[in-house]
Amino acid sequence: MNAFSRFLTGTATLAALTLMTGCGPELPPIGEVSGVITQDGKPVEGVALEFVPVDGGRPSMAVTDAEGHYSAMFTAQTDGALVGKHTIRYEINGPAAPMPASPDAEFIPTSKKPDMGGKKKLEPSEVEVVDGSNEINFEFVAG
Repeated sequence: MNAFSRFLTGTATLAALTLMTGCGPELPPIGEVSGVITQDGKPVEGVALEFVPVDGGRPSMAVTDAEGHYSAMFTAQTDGALVGKHTIRYEINGPAAPMPASPDAEFIPTSKKPDMGGKKKLEPSEVEVVDGSNEINFEFVAG
């Protein structure tokens, strides 16, 4: 291969790599979702939430901190949840509950579950995520 052929091959390769950089699958519409989970007006720590899209698609996950605050994560790099209706699933793990490594992983509690004072359910059990910012607060109520 002569010098000119190597130059053309190198230039074509560089151009192809430049065009491919940043070209990944486009994300579906996602809304940022955060809020607080309480019981009797007090924050609940260590609640693992899963936002499951009613129409199918990747669920988002969140875990509450000591102030009961959560922020949903669509992927490790993307905050939020798919735009649309979601069914809410949850598990009460208590303080220091780990975030699952993948959306298909089970929630594995590592600490003693808090006493919630009898059977409780989380309200609302279904939410609508819109484009932009969504503040969605939840309350544990007698179930």
